[in-house]
Formats: sequence, structure tokens, C-alpha cells
Amino acid sequence: MFTAPSPTNDQQHTCSRRSATDLDTAFTRRRVNMAPDEQPGVLQLTAGYGIEIRPESLERNSSGLDLEVFFAQDAVGDQWVLRVPRRDDVLPRAMAEQRALSFIREFVSFETPHWRVREADLIAYKSLGGTPAGRFTAEVQDYVWGNSGTGVPEPFTASLAEVLAQLHQLPGHRAARAGLPLTEAEGLRASMDERMHRVRAAFGVEETLWSRWQTWIAREEMWPRETGLIHGDLHPGHLLVDSEAVVTGVLDWTEAKVADISNDFVYHYMAFGEEELASLVARYDESGGRTWPLMTEHVIELAAAFPIQIAEFALATQTEEMESMARGLLGTSPSG
Repeated sequence: MFTAPSPTNDQQHTCSRRSATDLDTAFTRRRVNMAPDEQPGVLQLTAGYGIEIRPESLERNSSGLDLEVFFAQDAVGDQWVLRVPRRDDVLPRAMAEQRALSFIREFVSFETPHWRVREADLIAYKSLGGTPAGRFTAEVQDYVWGNSGTGVPEPFTASLAEVLAQLHQLPGHRAARAGLPLTEAEGLRASMDERMHRVRAAFGVEETLWSRWQTWIAREEMWPRETGLIHGDLHPGHLLVDSEAVVTGVLDWTEAKVADISNDFVYHYMAFGEEELASLVARYDESGGRTWPLMTEHVIELAAAFPIQIAEFALATQTEEMESMARGLLGTSPSG
């Protein structure tokens, strides 16, 4: 049995936080009011589906490469989220998200989007209650309770643990029958190893990082014995909280699938560190979530493999920005 290399907690946290902030830099732009000459196309589009938007309320967030998102108020004062696909190939993933939402809504007590319009040119739903827990970018790590140096409120940790416990215990095979991707626990290590080799072939991987990944793959006892339904992209911007920092809703289910439940803990570790991760895992266990002795260590190693996601996105998008970012995180950039 191999023994994993043991960088300090500070080193682990710095490396994984860099990965998270670099990813959000690629996706996150500011939400801005739209100039009057930019509004007619969106107003005509929504009106065609019976949603009369107040022009002065329209705001745009051009954060996604797949969807352009608008926020607006209608004539009776209801708030809306409007998502406009940028390309035709976005539609199959959008429909997969709709299937996930329809399935999840049957079982959970927290809020999820309820699409009122789901067409090729527009996805629209009424805004949920609550406020995003935070904005997490390379420049700013701000949360509703303060900046990234402020301690995480207990109500946030406790309620997030309950949300995760609910979600991860949903019946996986029923989720698969509803059209969500499913990976059994027995296939997790092989799947991850295949992803590692694919990324290495495309971009290379710095040798110390590669050794760490392979050591983690070899340690069977670190890996879960069951999979569960996961959100798959659970960063603070997708978590809605109330005035007491209690999680009340979850947004953006495009990555939902039955897989390694540890994925839903990675962003928490990246944002808040190992001590807060351990607290979340403990509250998750108390809430009925399925844990195992080396779960916290496994999440940390999964965070160290986060550059794989960046590299896969770079391969999918073929953009120089993402390819450069991937090589930087993998330690193979020309300057590195």
C-alpha cells in the first residue's frame, strides 16, 4: 500500500483555492444594467412567451459560455431569471438539467428553480427566495456574513449539511431512470484514472502532482463504497441563504448526476479550509449523510485533482484562455 505525500494544510488550501478562483475568473463577470438600445431583443423574446418585462429592471450577467443570463422584474412585480442559450449544442444539457430538477423537486425540502419557459431560445423561471451565499472570484471572496477571513456561521454549516444529506440519499437508480448519468462506486477510481491519463496526454502534468494523483488512486480505503445524487458545482454562488445564513435553495443543476458525493464538499474546502471541511463532514454525518473514516482526506485529494476539470473544459471549449489556465494549474506552462 502506498503512502500519500503530505503537504501542509496551508499548502493544500492555497493550491486548491487557486484552482477555484482561477475557474471562477473564467466564468464570473459583473452583473450590469443594460443600455436601452440593447433591450429590445430580450423584451420581444420574453413577451413572446407572455412575460412582460419592465425595461428599466433588466440586468445582464454574461458569465457563462453556454448561456447568457438576464435578471428582470415583470409588470406585476415578480422577479425573473432569464437564460438565453448561446448555441444549439447547449440545448441537450439544458434538457438534462430540466430532468434533474423535475426529479429532485419530488424529494427535497429546499428550493430549486421551477422552469416556466423551456424552449430552444429561452429558459425562464421566477427568482427563488434568499440571497447567494457569496461571490468567489480571483479578486474577491465575499460572503453574506463577511469576507473570506470571517468564520463560517454555524447555521450555514448545519443547514448545508442537511441539504447535502437530503440530496445524497435520493434513490440513485431512480435518478438514472429519470435520465441522469450514473457511476457506481466500483467504477470511480477507474473513471478518475482514465480522466487523469487523458489530461496528461493533452497537456502534461507536473511530476509531483502526477505522483500525488496516482498515490490517491491506489489507496482504495480512501474512496467511498457508495455513490449518490450530487449537485456537482456547489460553490457559494449557487447556494441561497436567508438573513440568518441558513441555506434555503440551490441553483444551477447542469452538473447533477449520480457520482462520488465528495464532489459536493470540494468547494467548501477550497473556500474555507480543512477545519471547516471537517465541521461540515461532522454535521453531515449527524444529519444522516453517509461518511467513511477517510472522507475528509479524500475530499482534500479530490480538490488537488481539480485542475482536471479545468483541463477538460479547455479541451471542450478549445479556447486559448482555458488552455493556458489548465497548463498553469497542471504545472506545464512554458513559463513554469
